[in-house]
Amino acid sequence: MHERPTETSRWVLLVPLPLAGVLLAHVLIAPGDLSALFGSVGVSALWGGVLVLGLIAVTLAMPAWTALRSSAARARRVAASPGTWLAVAVVAYFIMLTAISGRIAVLPVFDMFERHWQGKVLDLIWLAILFGTLRRWARTEAGLRWSIRSGSARPALFAIGGVFAVFAALTILSVAVDPASSTEVSAEQLAYDATIPNLTEELIWRGAMLAVLDRAFGTSRTVLGAPVGWGVVITAVAFGLGHTVLVDLSGTWSLNVAAGVFATVMGLALGWIRARTGSIWPAFLLHCAPELGVDIGMLIAA
Repeated sequence: MHERPTETSRWVLLVPLPLAGVLLAHVLIAPGDLSALFGSVGVSALWGGVLVLGLIAVTLAMPAWTALRSSAARARRVAASPGTWLAVAVVAYFIMLTAISGRIAVLPVFDMFERHWQGKVLDLIWLAILFGTLRRWARTEAGLRWSIRSGSARPALFAIGGVFAVFAALTILSVAVDPASSTEVSAEQLAYDATIPNLTEELIWRGAMLAVLDRAFGTSRTVLGAPVGWGVVITAVAFGLGHTVLVDLSGTWSLNVAAGVFATVMGLALGWIRARTGSIWPAFLLHCAPELGVDIGMLIAA
């Protein structure tokens, strides 16, 4: 028997250590100018709070939908289950960790980069602590394994290759129709789109979060060969909300409904491929596919 995040608290105080390290580094480097640092923490916590409210709203709406589809008694059992709200609390904690990691003030060592690498590196470190502390859970439930389920390779490759080809073709067509839409693709952009930024999002959303919610809500349905449950829907909606309500590193807020809708649909697809294969790595490749499709399309059309 292995421990899960909802069954032990020994990971809870360990995972924020990388964030504490960044705060300490800022204090040591510029002790007289901490207003921007604490301002960034406040804004990121507020943004994370918005996502947590969305998470709670979707969880509260779930029993109503369940009552319409099956029985009110079953919906009440799900809504009242202590395990349900403990799982939601754990997922909310993950959301706050990635929200603050991604928007905390940048250390000078990262100023040389165009992309926001610090936030993704912080995510990767606290995830390494989480998965290292709960190693068996990470392998057996969070998908941190190389092997995939028998018979899932072909549909996974079809989905990944299809998405990549569509975005590459659309980008080439767009540049052919309007040459002014062509943009330069730097080596850093290619590295960013192909490495840890997308990997950390998958480890968080379709790895840790989905594993916790699937354990709480179950995976009672099969969709195109994948065992799925409410966890896929909840993570997809919260993921989409995170791409709808935006706040940049300067604290400027904005809305992008189109990006949110696309992210929600992608969240469902990523949750499906994670459930179909049993591994996080195909989900990571599918997450990279649209961005790399655009990058390669731009390079071909240049």
